[in-house]
Amino acid sequence: MSHNRQSFIGVDHHQCTVTLTAVDPNGDLLSRLKISTKSVGKIEDWLLALPRSSHLAVEACPFVEWFIDRFGPCVDRIDIADATELASLRGKRRKTDFNDSLDIAKRLARGECPLGFIADEELMQLRKLGRHWRCLSRLSSRTKHSMKSMLHAANIRGPQFDGAAAQRWLLAHGDLLKPVQRDSFADFIDILNLVERQRERLRRQMIRAARAEKFAAIIARLTTVPGIGDIWGAVIAAEVGPFDRFPNADALEFWAGLTADMKESAGRTQSRHITKAGSATLRWALGKAAVTLCQSDARQEATRQRLIARIGKPKANVAMARRLLRILYAMMRDGKPFERGPVRDRASAANKARLGRKKQVA
Repeated sequence: MSHNRQSFIGVDHHQCTVTLTAVDPNGDLLSRLKISTKSVGKIEDWLLALPRSSHLAVEACPFVEWFIDRFGPCVDRIDIADATELASLRGKRRKTDFNDSLDIAKRLARGECPLGFIADEELMQLRKLGRHWRCLSRLSSRTKHSMKSMLHAANIRGPQFDGAAAQRWLLAHGDLLKPVQRDSFADFIDILNLVERQRERLRRQMIRAARAEKFAAIIARLTTVPGIGDIWGAVIAAEVGPFDRFPNADALEFWAGLTADMKESAGRTQSRHITKAGSATLRWALGKAAVTLCQSDARQEATRQRLIARIGKPKANVAMARRLLRILYAMMRDGKPFERGPVRDRASAANKARLGRKKQVA
């Protein structure tokens, strides 16, 4: 039990309502409040009226950032409560907003509340840049996929799908498409050109932010991995934050949501899909970087091919992303760069795969 604080506040946050419960160091109820998230002034007055010093923990949720920014100055300390661990600790009891917030407050008073990590402003800004990069990249991929589908439907072999090449192809061969298809294809080119301009501007922003002293050493070590450039390094560094906050690679893997969900029944254990409990942007960046690494590292590609033969390509790519994350953790823990395996001859591998497809067709 902590005697340094006079009030402990647990917060159960929803999109439209927020429930706050305050207890004293003995766990006795001081006050509670359930109110709309729009009533910012009333929440602030309630927090300031509590005995000081105060310690607040808000349960992690997708829209918790504004609460921390807005009400952090109203308390002496603010933390995020780990929602996954809290759910496992609570067991079977009636779930209400008040009970959830009271449970957080009492655990906080006893020093037993599982707390998460709150990124500082500089790290959060780099994290937001990386997440915006992912959104633009996905929009670009969907646009290119729609353009390819349109050409496949017309049985036309099209251009490389960047804005300039697609524009030249449309001017030269647009008459092969029907009028409606031609107009749609032109619209997709406009979207692609816009996204490419925005991505270039964002790329420069991310590189400038990554050169800050706080991130430079971490990203420099990350980029020793073939397949992790400045952008992927900035995204991974921002999403993970300080690597040393994780006691081991297993904890980092679980936090990233790359651990398989295990189902046990009647003495039998079955491995299911990954939990996806952590950052989707981190898993996306690791997946892309792991596949790129396999294209240039023969040792990693050999491991990937063995996994593909055993569990299929999608699961194998996820397994390689998990493997890469553990490698990155070891690099940061030991302070060493990546040890590259034999260089893979991509041209020979591509020719071999192409020859195999021709034999199957014949």
